Amino acid sequence: MKVIDNLLDKNDFIKLVDKLNGPEFPWYFLKGKVHADDGHYQMCHNFFLEGKPQSQYLTILDPFITKLNIGKVIRIKANITFKKNTNEETDMHTDLKRVGNEKFKTAVFYCNTNNGSTLFKSGEKILSKENRVVIFDGDKLHCGVSCTDKDRRIVINFNYIEKSSW
Repeated sequence: MKVIDNLLDKNDFIKLVDKLNGPEFPWYFLKGKVHADDGHYQMCHNFFLEGKPQSQYLTILDPFITKLNIGKVIRIKANITFKKNTNEETDMHTDLKRVGNEKFKTAVFYCNTNNGSTLFKSGEKILSKENRVVIFDGDKLHCGVSCTDKDRRIVINFNYIEKSSW
């Protein structure tokens, strides 16, 4: 596992966050975070699904391609969860399963600072801090933890194969 603070330079970070928080950026309601209808509601924006572009806003992701050493995109999506009364954990999970157990990386990029986090089955806890990313093997069990101190928690999840691996 690797944690990098200040992944993006300041201008790229501001441009990204301004776009995600802008009134024209499309977010879609999901009734589940890990499983359909699991009661953990969120808003989502799919940039890529199954390696195929889904969004007209792909250019805001350009700085991540080299910074994360992305060779092949599997899925990229942004999630917003909203303030809760307590820090609620979702179920432990991996973001996706690959055919033939193909190795891939998962990166969680934090767009805002709040008291939410990402927890790992192995015990590590990564706090939500703006412009921070945690990168780990895609088969590592983890879960998101909601925040109680800000109106929303915004992350971008990347699932990809590293450039040197393909």
